[in-house]
Amino acid sequence: MKLMLSVWLVVFQIWIIPAQSVVQNNTSDLFGPYLTGKSPMIIKDLGEEIENGVKLRRVIFHSYNYHEAGEEKNAEIFAAIARPKQEGKYPGLLVLHGGAGYAEIEKAKKWAALGYIVVVLDEPGVAHPDKIPMSHGPWEKYKYGEYRFVVKPEVKSSTLFSAVLASVQGLYLLHSQPDIMADKIGITGISWGGYLTTFVSGLANSMVTASFSVYGSGYYDYGSTFLKNLDDMNAKDRRDWLKHLDAGRVTKNIGTPFFIAGAANDNWFYPPAVSQTLMSMKGDTNHLFAPNNSHKIELPGGTKGKAAEEPGWLSMERLYFEYHLKGKGNPLPKIVKIETVKMKNSNSKIRFKVTGPVPFESANVCYSPEGKDWPKRVWEIVTATDLKNGWYEAEIPTKDLKRNISCFASISDSRPVTVSSKIVTIK
Repeated sequence: MKLMLSVWLVVFQIWIIPAQSVVQNNTSDLFGPYLTGKSPMIIKDLGEEIENGVKLRRVIFHSYNYHEAGEEKNAEIFAAIARPKQEGKYPGLLVLHGGAGYAEIEKAKKWAALGYIVVVLDEPGVAHPDKIPMSHGPWEKYKYGEYRFVVKPEVKSSTLFSAVLASVQGLYLLHSQPDIMADKIGITGISWGGYLTTFVSGLANSMVTASFSVYGSGYYDYGSTFLKNLDDMNAKDRRDWLKHLDAGRVTKNIGTPFFIAGAANDNWFYPPAVSQTLMSMKGDTNHLFAPNNSHKIELPGGTKGKAAEEPGWLSMERLYFEYHLKGKGNPLPKIVKIETVKMKNSNSKIRFKVTGPVPFESANVCYSPEGKDWPKRVWEIVTATDLKNGWYEAEIPTKDLKRNISCFASISDSRPVTVSSKIVTIK
């Protein structure tokens, strides 16, 4: 019996040993033993190149040790560090790719050309295994998307453990650069990279100045395509996954500025999950919702037109980080209040108040009947009237509707930048 048990453990179980030789089994804090604040060890330097005023250094770093089939192995992560060629002190950015992607080197170069030190890396469990040939670890035996929503034989078996840990270590690598402005570091990521932006910002918030997530959030159980994965788990496994691997469970640690660019019809991250992620934070939060969009932002400052020339996924990312990391420009506007008022004709008025330093060019209210899944909703858009003193209002036809109505306001300024209000319900 003992022999059979030993064989089973050797063949099936993976033990993961934290980096820096810290060995600890802390089931209440999955990542606690790894939050050393120290840069991961570079095990291979792949050289540096200089092009168009940007230095780019490619490296492979040690993430953690693990045992598999009785053999000790090293999890290795490919990363790249981009910086301006001209010597000096610069703010930093950690840039996190989305699902099926890999280290965003071209984006790193664009950000570096604008005066940032940038770290990009492969994110195992999020990356497509076939696209990260220089990163090696236990995730290699799975197809893309497999083994994320598991907690057995232990929570660390999920490939998302490797993704989160590597991303935290990418932040530590960035923070350790000798020419970094250590108090001016941002994080940005898209989709699964937005999930990681949220997670890393919560795990290591003392090193983060500001964060910008495109689509991604935490609180998958509040509304996301991943609910079906969670629902396939038994109750205990679901609780364990949410406790340790849902990014929303660490957002209470975030006290720095955080922006989420959300698509109101996103196929992956639904507005309730985005909203709860923001509500759970302690710092200054802001967001936008793009109506009738999924994984794109067809709003001023979004993914159309000028965005193709910008380093971020949205054109307004550059303005956001210039303000928070360089002290340039102006803050984003903010919708600080939204209220609903029933009219005598049984329609409804939506009133909202906006603050911002730049002239506004458009203001709208978007509304949709409840009942359909978020990705399938159709949002009607009504132009709002300027009431002066920062207040706007719009009338929406609710008298003949049989369902509750979800609605939110959006405003765009001349830079261009767009922000939205929280979603409110008309009953």
